[in-house]
Amino acid sequence: MTTCLAEARTSRLRWVLGRAGRHLLLVLLSIGLGLPVAQAQSVSQADVDALVAEIEALQQRLERNRAERSRMAERLEATERDIADNRRRLANVEAELAATEAELADLRTRESELEAQRQAQADDIETLLVTVYKSQQQTPLKALLAPDSLSQGQRMMSFYQYFNAAQVAELRAYEQTLTELAQVTGDIEQRQQDLEEQNSRLVEENNSLLQSRNERRQVVARLADEIATQEEAVAEKEAERAELEALLQEVEQAIDQFEFGDDDIPFADLRGQMGWPVEGSVRLRYGQRNERTNLVSDGMLVAADAGSPVRAIHYGRVVFSDYLKGYGLLMIIDHGEGYLSLYGRNEVLERSVGDWVRGGDIIAQVGDTGGFSEPSLYFEVRHRGEPTNPQDWLAR
Repeated sequence: MTTCLAEARTSRLRWVLGRAGRHLLLVLLSIGLGLPVAQAQSVSQADVDALVAEIEALQQRLERNRAERSRMAERLEATERDIADNRRRLANVEAELAATEAELADLRTRESELEAQRQAQADDIETLLVTVYKSQQQTPLKALLAPDSLSQGQRMMSFYQYFNAAQVAELRAYEQTLTELAQVTGDIEQRQQDLEEQNSRLVEENNSLLQSRNERRQVVARLADEIATQEEAVAEKEAERAELEALLQEVEQAIDQFEFGDDDIPFADLRGQMGWPVEGSVRLRYGQRNERTNLVSDGMLVAADAGSPVRAIHYGRVVFSDYLKGYGLLMIIDHGEGYLSLYGRNEVLERSVGDWVRGGDIIAQVGDTGGFSEPSLYFEVRHRGEPTNPQDWLAR
């Protein structure tokens, strides 16, 4: 539509300048350039056409810049989605790494137990060998022909037979322990190798994440350069707010009201008692004007470290979990009776549409998505679509 209007304006300007307005143009040129009208008469139709062409070129350049800004905004959204995916995968790898380290600790404990058992068996065998050596001083035949009674000789033969059997059992147990110890040692070495490979993958994921973040910073910087005036920033913010209002209306029309359980206190009864969604310092309060846009804030802005957990303030159901221009990765929770809570600028969204959450559940991680330079949480509470002061609902 903008292009059509521009073309219409250009055609009208060309007609005016080319026909009825040529004399007027000459007068304006004479005034602006300080030339007498007679000298200005030397301006030809080609000059008029050149002026019109220049205006057309400026309009086309403006349209190209707007299109480029739109494309860069899409790239920013895609990059921030990639960062969120990388964060989730990084968390999974770290969890797997922790589990592997726990298993490795168990194997090392087992290795220590087997080593102690092996040492004890080695001591027993050493004792047996010493006993055998000493017993060589009296063979079974000598014991049988000794000037003792026959019954005593029989007892000595039985003793030697038992002694040999016990010795064999000790040796076999020792061999079994050595075999098991070798197996466990092999398992530990394999686990160590797996752990090193996981570490390598973790480093690669981290490097990829840093690279994506650098690319995103560059896109954000270029977008900031494209938005040259305060009026454009205000217009964009108004459009974003209108888009959010439309989204909230769609959400309220699409979701069904749900019944609270017997153990859940209605949202309205907990005014001033709910926990904060994130630990941090309030940088912008409800009703204050944003210095960048000069617009009155519908919510509050809480500065916090990137990656800090964002928690639901009350029991409810996730009705929106996606990227929204101007709000970054945004989550909206329906608490029933027309109450909604909004959590914007997140780095990662931990819950999906349809998920049920309770107060205190982690639903996201603090970030700076949406084109912002510092990590923070944008938080709103709305009732039947109208913004309310979110701090009125939180514990002091």
